[in-house]
Formats: sequence, C-alpha cells, structure tokens
Amino acid sequence: MNGRPYVSFVSYFRNDGYTSDFDVRVKRATSFLVRQFQRIGLEAELILVEWNPPADRPLIIDSLGSLPQGDCVQVRGIVVGKEHHDGFIGSQESSMNPAAAANVGLRRAQGRFVSPKAADTYLSNEIIATIARRDLHENALYRCDRCDLTLSTRDLQLDDESLLVRLESLDSTRHSHIPHPPQWYIRDLHTNACGDFLLMSRQMWHTVRGFPLDNTVLSLDCDSLIMHSAVALGSHEIRLPAACRIFKGRHARLFTNRISYVWSPVQSKVDNLMTSMRWWRLQTITRSLFDYPKRKVAGVESVLAPSIERNFVKPAEQWAHGIPPKLSQPENWGLGDQVLEERLLCRATWNQTDRTVAA
Repeated sequence: MNGRPYVSFVSYFRNDGYTSDFDVRVKRATSFLVRQFQRIGLEAELILVEWNPPADRPLIIDSLGSLPQGDCVQVRGIVVGKEHHDGFIGSQESSMNPAAAANVGLRRAQGRFVSPKAADTYLSNEIIATIARRDLHENALYRCDRCDLTLSTRDLQLDDESLLVRLESLDSTRHSHIPHPPQWYIRDLHTNACGDFLLMSRQMWHTVRGFPLDNTVLSLDCDSLIMHSAVALGSHEIRLPAACRIFKGRHARLFTNRISYVWSPVQSKVDNLMTSMRWWRLQTITRSLFDYPKRKVAGVESVLAPSIERNFVKPAEQWAHGIPPKLSQPENWGLGDQVLEERLLCRATWNQTDRTVAA
C-alpha cells in the first residue's frame, strides 16, 4: 500500500435474518457513507466483516451490488469462517460474536483513525465534516450521541439528501451522556451506546488490543471497558457537538432490549435492604464481590454473564485510581496471525495493491 486513508470505519454482520430486511439496511447505509466521504473528498476506508457466514445463504458483501466508485474511498470485505466462532461458549445458540468480529476489522484497519460502526447506522454530515478537517488528536477518544428512530422501507428508497433530512426530522430516542452513579468511583465517560461510534487513533486501538473478549459469544460491557482502558493508558475523551449524531433504525432485536437480570431470593432480599437504607457504596461492593445480579441475553440461555459491577465497575474503578489495565487479548488479537478471505469491493487511488494484511 503506497498510502493510507485518514479514517477507517469497521462494520460487522452475518446473513442470518437478524432482521427481515437487514441486507437492504446494510446496503443503503454502506452506499450512503461511501458517498458522504466522496462528496467531501476524504481518504476513507470501510471494512465489512462477514462473521461465521451460514452455508445456505449468500454473503452480504456479495449482495451489495455496485458500490459508488470514486478516488478516495475504499471498501474491503473480510470473511471469518465458522472455525473461528465455534470455540466460544454459547456458539451453538448464537452464531454471532460482535466484539470478536469487530476486532478482526479493527486489527486490519489502515486508517490513521479508526471507529467501529453498526452496519445499518448513518453518520450526520457534521461528523463527516469534523473528521474531514483532519485535525483529530492522536491521543483523543471521540464520542457522540446515538439517535434511535423508526425507518420505513420507503425511507430507505430516498436519495441521500432527502434521507438525511428525514433522519434529522423523525422523532428519536437520543442516547446522550448519562453520568455514572457516584458510588461507582469511576471516570465520568460517555459510555451510553458507545459501541456505535468510538473514534480513536489506529495506534491506540493497537495499544489496547481491540475490544476485550471473554470466552463467550457475549463479551458484555466490552465497549465501555475499552473506553476506560484507553483513558487509563493515556487517551482523553472529547465529546463532539450535539449536531454530530449517529442515526440507528429501531428493530425488535436491539441488544440492550434482550438483557435480563438473574437474582436469587437471598440476593434480592439483601439488595432491597441496602436500597432501603441507601447504602449505595456497600451495595456496589457487595454486588461486585459476590457477582450479582448475573445477566442473561435472550437467545443465549446457557450463558450467565457476570454482573456489571464485577465485569465493568470493578476494573474501571481500579484504572481510575492508578492501577494499569491488564490487556485481555494476546498480541495476535483480531486473528492477526490468520490469513482470512478478503474482497476488494471498491478501490481507492491511494491503494496500489489488491491485498493488505494484518499489521
């Protein structure tokens, strides 16, 4: 590669009927983003990771059709086979591991700055303009709000300008910054819906070795954990202005709507007592120490994930008080030592080769 893009966005998916029109959503959002970067003339890369594709369905990257061609934007597809998914606990119930899939793309991203992005979301023009100024800081972590709204099939057929006007005019649920409970004793970062836009330098992504994974298909809290880990390792958060937004269409399988909490009778009784006495700090410590309430994700019934206090609050508190993070991923994070199938879906002039490999 004779040149590098300024920014890379990494999306990930599987063609398993996640929603009835998921492939249509992905195609529309991908072409929309390509044209946004082309219009502003920003050297950009989109990486689309197809994780554990079902044998009886076509690849989504093969069904995107002809993407908008231009000089500055490159789109790469990466296929990750079933053998890389089956080792995770819960793999028989869920065929997707979003954090592991994202890491494959994050590891291979060539941009000076890199962010994950859900495949069916849209960036406001203000985000694109902010990036296009080319004055992002190497040691900064950029965040913005996500707006959830209801999109119809007819909306997706609008031209880009009309669709953006529609996105900005629809009633939406805005996921803005929510202060952490004071009894958590952690840094006050904007972790609300942070997995949809978490822009950092490529160097920082490699420093933290991508999203932290556990041995299950869930890897809960990984996006919040990586924010706190990055700040502990020298980054600082910058919250973009309110006009910088991510737009996400609502659907029945939004991940946060599928999480429930598992209590034993004793745990519930003790926790209710501490709530009534307003022993908030003691409640946090007790939940962390005894790891409750555990969490369950609908559709992955065999896996009980740790409590948020044990999995997220405990390490984030340690990092906030000077204990350095212990990286959970090996040096070959993101399957960096594996040769994976790649497709060049749209070539940019800054790339003079057909293939790139993990750094």
